[in-house]
Amino acid sequence: MLSTDNETSEQFEIPANWIYRGEGNCNVVLSLPQLGKILRIRKTNRPRSLIGWLVKWISDILDWLYGKGITEELRDLQFYSTVMRPLVGRKYTSEACQIVLSKAEVRSLENELCKYRPEFRKHKILQYGRASLFDDFAFIPENEYDYLPFKVAEDTYAIELKLKQGWRPLSEKHFPTCVFCMHQYLKLEKKKIKVLSKYCPEDLFSGNEARMVRAIKSLIEVPQNNFRIFKNGNLVYGDNLKAGFSNVVQSIFASKESLDKLLDEFCHLMRKSLTTNFMNVDVVEHCEEQTFCQWNKIIQTSGTNTTLPKNCVLEKILSIQMLDTEGCDYYEKLLHKENLEDWNYVNMLLDRVTNENVCMKCMIMTLGNCNRIDCEADLAFIPYLISAIAKDCSLMITVKRIQENIGDDLEIKNILTTEYGHFLVNIGVFDLYPKRLTSIRKHCQRNKDIYKAYTKATSKSTSNFIESLK
Repeated sequence: MLSTDNETSEQFEIPANWIYRGEGNCNVVLSLPQLGKILRIRKTNRPRSLIGWLVKWISDILDWLYGKGITEELRDLQFYSTVMRPLVGRKYTSEACQIVLSKAEVRSLENELCKYRPEFRKHKILQYGRASLFDDFAFIPENEYDYLPFKVAEDTYAIELKLKQGWRPLSEKHFPTCVFCMHQYLKLEKKKIKVLSKYCPEDLFSGNEARMVRAIKSLIEVPQNNFRIFKNGNLVYGDNLKAGFSNVVQSIFASKESLDKLLDEFCHLMRKSLTTNFMNVDVVEHCEEQTFCQWNKIIQTSGTNTTLPKNCVLEKILSIQMLDTEGCDYYEKLLHKENLEDWNYVNMLLDRVTNENVCMKCMIMTLGNCNRIDCEADLAFIPYLISAIAKDCSLMITVKRIQENIGDDLEIKNILTTEYGHFLVNIGVFDLYPKRLTSIRKHCQRNKDIYKAYTKATSKSTSNFIESLK
């Protein structure tokens, strides 16, 4: 980590050959191919008036002078490194490094980015003092394959998945379908999408082969912002680049077989990657608290979810999502009773995480369920907010084809077999940054809006169907 003192920290110069990788609600992401890194820059709301710009200008000066942005970024990175990396697994996550960008460089970058950014994202601008470097999961580090006694292909393919929510807490059990599927109708109503996706996260997280293949095929058919493929770091398939999937899949497998057969094999490779335990070492099995572990075991074996292999990436992410047992409605009611700061819970949790060998999920559940008289009110929201991060994270499955027949008896964890040869596979999970406490209200309102849109759309469809029968 760099020093939090912005007067002594070395400023980072962005290489000229950066590539706009994309952005979410909170961050702009650039690929730095020369360094093999991802640069993540925080965004903030664009002022809507002259007074707003003046306030922002003064705020930027003060933040820069006193290092507020740098301190906040350091807090978020400590949360990522201390809480989220142990939860997800260090094998599936990247080291992180805070950097400092000059004000002039941020302004210049913002002007250059304008032609790449979608219009609906331009209501936010780059924030001074909030930037970090991570490994670029669109590539496999050379130390992952330099030791291998066989040749690998030059081209690297990375499949990016935004998985979304695969688990329904108590207050969402009555929903007719999952939150993602219902949200499609609201997006269609607001013209954010042109066609409904058939992808259902609950299919992907089920562990059932047929359901998982159906989910992957649905993502390929309607990618939206949930599915993208990169070749050597460059986007070759996604929502705005849908013409070339057949060429992409033929290149991945170095085969001219029929698209249907290659598609099936691609889905098989994706499913196997998501359900294989790539962890170098298993997590600590001994758990004294059992607050989460026993409950998780009961749920996973009760028939509501097909059990996923222990320590595969889907199991790691789903188990974090399952920290939210109640749903946002329960937590919104608690919010009305308290006057709390957005980020207090982050510092409080960091103060309590002292030993990485403890069961992090059980510790989080214990903090969230402790006696309200004995505990700070902020702690009650921690299970939900940690779960919300896992519901909104992304991952990349990165593959390199092995260019020789190595047989099927080779037992190396990160080498998977297909009908078209063997593949070196790496998985990286990202977008694991803390959520605002007040995002709970936003989630509750979203759920109300999507339920209303879904009910309206399906009722209209039913009426139209009945009318057509007359």
